[in-house]
Amino acid sequence: MAEHATIDLRERGDQPARIAAYHQVRHLSPGDYMDLLVDEEPALMMEMVSVQLRNRVHWEVVESGPPLWRVRAYHRSDRHDASLMELLSWDHERIDRLFASALHKVNRNEVASAGMDLVDFGLSLRRHVYAENLILAPAFHVERDPAGNDPTSVMIREHDQILEETAMIESFFEDDRPEAGEVAPFLGMLSGGLAKHEGREEQNLFPLWDMALRRAEDHGIQRELIDRVQGILAGDEDREAGLEGN
Repeated sequence: MAEHATIDLRERGDQPARIAAYHQVRHLSPGDYMDLLVDEEPALMMEMVSVQLRNRVHWEVVESGPPLWRVRAYHRSDRHDASLMELLSWDHERIDRLFASALHKVNRNEVASAGMDLVDFGLSLRRHVYAENLILAPAFHVERDPAGNDPTSVMIREHDQILEETAMIESFFEDDRPEAGEVAPFLGMLSGGLAKHEGREEQNLFPLWDMALRRAEDHGIQRELIDRVQGILAGDEDREAGLEGN
């Protein structure tokens, strides 16, 4: 369930407003938002907070002062004007964080907790692949190479390999808790392949999709496609896509 809080930064004591704002908004999740009440023009403060958080948080002034400003902060994936390229790149980062958490926990021999992260990682990965393979790739007329060396063909081929490796890792956790040393090498191999794959997509394919979408004459269709992808990444089509229970 989405969460909403209102925080009055005028009651921050001696703490600088920027530091107080950073600590309040840094853990915002998709679907959540927070209103910050401040007694000074907030643009510079919030730009600095946004940079600190690598632009993971978007903000806007919803009430202007003086004497009081209300700033609404929310996760960047909830932006209604986000481009397709931004949505997919942000989802890469989210998937990477889940995988990195699992890998670090295995390296610390916290295998049970790592298994829970891998469940979330696997589901998020399959949503992402579903959106790219079955929704986006057919939607754009990006030139294909009969030899299979074009960005779309490379993407689909690498998706198959990544999903296969993920399923193998998940199989270690099906019946019992594996030994950390048993599963760590496979996580390491997947980590390298995943990073290279995401880099190729973001450099070679996403810009082509984004350009094709921006050239579309029907802006309603543009928005509809982006909204659908946003919903898929959030789990709206898990049942229809057969992703539940995977």
